[in-house]
Amino acid sequence: MSKYFSDLIVEFLHQQGIDHVTFNPGASFRGVHDSLVHEDNAEIAPEIVMACHEEIAVAIAHGYHKASNRHMGVFVHANVGLLHASMAVFNAWCDRVPLFVLGGNGPVDAGKRRPWIDWIHTSQNIESVVKDYVKWCDQPIGQRATVESLYRAFKLMNTPMKAPVFVALDFDVQEQPVEDGVRLLPASATAATELPPLDAHAAGGLAARLRDARLPVLITDFSGQDPRTVAPLAALAETLGLAVIDRGNRMNFPSTHELNLSGADAGFLKDADLVLALEVQDLVGALGSFLDLDDQGRPAGGAHVVTIGANDLLTSKWAADYQQFVPVEQAVAADALGSITALREAAEAPGFATPAFTERRDERVKQISAAHTRARLTWAEQAEEAKGNEIINVAAAVDEIHRAVRDETWILANTGSLTIDGWVKKLWPLERPQSYLGLNGGGGLGYGLGASVGAALAHKDDGSIVIDLQSDGDFLYTPSALWTLSAYDVPLLTVVMNNRLYLNSTQHAQRVAGNRDRDIDRAHIATSFYDNPVDFVTLARSYNVHALPRVEAVRDIAPAVREAVAYIKAHGKPALVEILME
Repeated sequence: MSKYFSDLIVEFLHQQGIDHVTFNPGASFRGVHDSLVHEDNAEIAPEIVMACHEEIAVAIAHGYHKASNRHMGVFVHANVGLLHASMAVFNAWCDRVPLFVLGGNGPVDAGKRRPWIDWIHTSQNIESVVKDYVKWCDQPIGQRATVESLYRAFKLMNTPMKAPVFVALDFDVQEQPVEDGVRLLPASATAATELPPLDAHAAGGLAARLRDARLPVLITDFSGQDPRTVAPLAALAETLGLAVIDRGNRMNFPSTHELNLSGADAGFLKDADLVLALEVQDLVGALGSFLDLDDQGRPAGGAHVVTIGANDLLTSKWAADYQQFVPVEQAVAADALGSITALREAAEAPGFATPAFTERRDERVKQISAAHTRARLTWAEQAEEAKGNEIINVAAAVDEIHRAVRDETWILANTGSLTIDGWVKKLWPLERPQSYLGLNGGGGLGYGLGASVGAALAHKDDGSIVIDLQSDGDFLYTPSALWTLSAYDVPLLTVVMNNRLYLNSTQHAQRVAGNRDRDIDRAHIATSFYDNPVDFVTLARSYNVHALPRVEAVRDIAPAVREAVAYIKAHGKPALVEILME
């Protein structure tokens, strides 16, 4: 039986299946810290993963959940820790990842504060730091209120649309003996409220419209959050002959599937007459990738748009991550997996496929497949041609890295930048659910290394090779994540794609200079590391991470990556390869 309230918090974490917690230590949750490490709680306490910065801790939990759909608890220290963590919480909000963030605070009772430090680290409404980009937050005072808040937070973060939550734990309450009558609720109290699927009538009507359309297009973006959707979504597309555009915030649809036209030059898609958008966040961006749009974001050619998903159920008043408003014909809040299943059942029912439909579908599939094949052959040729460059090109590097790991069961935890990510989607066979974990959500730097540590922890014992294609600028926000990587023997392959630039900032500087007819050769000033380059190999070794000599020629990429993979498999420890890039 729990003696102190902080012991009860540890019991709650165990009850909810949380097997890891991560934090940078802080006095404001010292009561919970003691309960986590006390020998009486050894059989129930989650394993601690210490980080050197709260932004890293939140990113670790972010990557862990994306890789496994399991939760890692995150503790942050008072207001200062929450402020450090806020960028990573925002990333998780935009990425629609449910994180269980608990923060120390107080004592809120001013009569119990120590001089100075307890005063500056206690905040009224501490949750105001993140309240606009978490799904729910609370600052409960007292043991009963805190128990209720923990259960409510856990339930809400897992209810669609999923997102982070934050609960402040009062310093004094943590350290109090458990009051009479204070106890945990049943484990089932956190069961998420579920969205229903499309009902049979609605599914039958939509399936008929897709059947009768001349050129129906399926767009998907976040449906792969549930890995069970990948195979049935491919089967639905095959049954109906749908052209597929995967926006790629998760591994939603196999990149090598003949119906996948993501990124392909397929001008005939401008003639689409019906678009089904499944869990799509940026609808105008998705539509605009293949259709001409009017000034209101609607298809200029008159294509009808139907959306299915929970995106409209999560809207921040602070951040416009909900993107431009697009008038659509029909918007349905429904469960993705259940709706895909209902559509498949309708489309596979006896008598559904008429001879006219079958003929039209088969001809359409030939056209889509030809465009898919052309695109992938073109991309492969471009990568091969780039290998002749004197300085290593991104496409060449991405292709060579895959060549080195293609026989492994790999998990791509992070791709570092839009440029790298674009070539990964063009060249790598993204086919297994959760083999590709997507981008960071909020577009802020500092995500990659921490999230990759979390993903590799989730796969630590299953023989997978978890890979972080790590851009150098993002790396330099959180280099101390290397300490966690080394201290816990996390078997992560980090490939630093080092172009010695904040590339996006350099490109913007060049664009502005060009528009103003000024010298674009000055665009690297204060956007590059040319005059003081970082030695990532030495940096990694200083944290006791195995690092190979820097790679500066294309021919050396695959051998270096293979050597790093061999080291990881032999020792169960991390390895780093630095590639000097164009």
